[in-house]
Amino acid sequence: MGFPVGSWPENWHRSRLFRVLSLGGYVAFDLPRVVTGLGAALLAGIVATHAYLMYSMATRDALPGVFVVYAAAMIAVCLLAGGMVFGRNPAVAQAGWYFGSALSVVVTGVDVATRIASLPGLTAVTGRWDVAPATFALAFAGAFIGLHATVLLGINVAYPRRQLWED
Repeated sequence: MGFPVGSWPENWHRSRLFRVLSLGGYVAFDLPRVVTGLGAALLAGIVATHAYLMYSMATRDALPGVFVVYAAAMIAVCLLAGGMVFGRNPAVAQAGWYFGSALSVVVTGVDVATRIASLPGLTAVTGRWDVAPATFALAFAGAFIGLHATVLLGINVAYPRRQLWED
């Protein structure tokens, strides 16, 4: 079933693909604070790996300026997006999820790109898929994207929303 470009039908959530991805609606979890805390913890994992990379590389070699700017920006922005836990306004929490997903896509892209293409000052990691902190950052970013997908599909509920399911 194809949709014309630029138009979504009113009943997109009844499509076969949505039913498959949302597990038919039979599996769902109503733990909004746990899910939001897990999302913030995954963003904190990205922060920790970038901080560790900056510290470990600074003690051995001179860091390239591009990496310092990238890592500092990722740390600051991930901490900002992690504010979804503390936001009382639902719009702040929702923006934190989308912002965290965007950051996770950037982390994934940069991680894969620096392992494929050689960047000045980071030639030691080119072609090396065994750099543990970078692999952890990739795993945390992928897990955040996956968790946000479960929230969007309705499998999980994120704070401040609640489902009032009745059996």
